Amino acid sequence: MLFPAFLLVLTTIYLAEALSIRSQFGGDTIVGPRFMPILMAIIMYVALIVVMVGEWRKESEVTATGSFLRPMMVVLATAIYIAVFRPLGYVPATLCFAAALFLIFDFERKRPVFFVMYVIAVTALFYGLFAGIFGVRLPPMLGGF
Repeated sequence: MLFPAFLLVLTTIYLAEALSIRSQFGGDTIVGPRFMPILMAIIMYVALIVVMVGEWRKESEVTATGSFLRPMMVVLATAIYIAVFRPLGYVPATLCFAAALFLIFDFERKRPVFFVMYVIAVTALFYGLFAGIFGVRLPPMLGGF
């Protein structure tokens, strides 16, 4: 449930950026440079709603344990990520953080190849989002290497 919620936030950021796209030629029409990004965001919202409703139905069948272990582990992993982000650089810190979150939530634990692929994909996706779209300078690996 955490990953779809995370994608929901990411889609909202993407949609906000898509809405700021302006046509350099002519006026803003329905089919312009921002049409496809907005359409993709709407499709993503629909897909996320389907996934989240399915997850809620599954969770209602399983009794909740009420443990604070996972939230505390997420807080700890986030604190470590923040502490090592600048010294290690974006790529190693984010790879470790994504792997830690996947382990905490038992995501693809039994399929190690998919686990590694998802960790790399998440790291690359966020690099593309922040460095490519938002133009944020991310710290290089290990202080400049």
